[in-house]
Amino acid sequence: MSRTPRPLRIALIATLFASLTSPAHAGHDDSSFDPDNRNQAVKGYSLTAKGQGAMEWGKQQLERSVITTSWGGGDLEVHDYKTTGVTWAAQTRCKDWNALWTSCDVFTIQFNTAQYHSDREWLTMGCHEFGHTADLGHRKASNDTDNNSCMRSTTAAHYKFDTHDLNAIKAGT
Repeated sequence: MSRTPRPLRIALIATLFASLTSPAHAGHDDSSFDPDNRNQAVKGYSLTAKGQGAMEWGKQQLERSVITTSWGGGDLEVHDYKTTGVTWAAQTRCKDWNALWTSCDVFTIQFNTAQYHSDREWLTMGCHEFGHTADLGHRKASNDTDNNSCMRSTTAAHYKFDTHDLNAIKAGT
């Protein structure tokens, strides 16, 4: 029986770790970090007023789907921070991956307070990042021709889930 060479083993482990800790870019085809269930407890940590509003809006958008939310934490942790020199305004990561069930037990959402200033953009950002926790991916103009989904990766995106998003959440969870 041959063994995998040590450098290759290290590279494989590093690749696996990177895939589990990279930002969630879940697909509408249910191909990435699935939530562990349809009940998500949400908790914000040291949020600005705009971060608080984005968190509350994202939670409301999940409530429009088949996902039930509550306050108190355990499933979705929401943070503000300020990082300049980056192009992204927010990110969602799986903090606690359950390999046995191939799902994410705890998601971390981070809003970059150095980006986006209008209230509408904060609502869009909240909807978008909470959408990733429901296993939604980015939408493109080709599959969101009426531009009414918050899952577009643009500041001009709509600030709510559209019917396509809601159906994808229902089918995937």
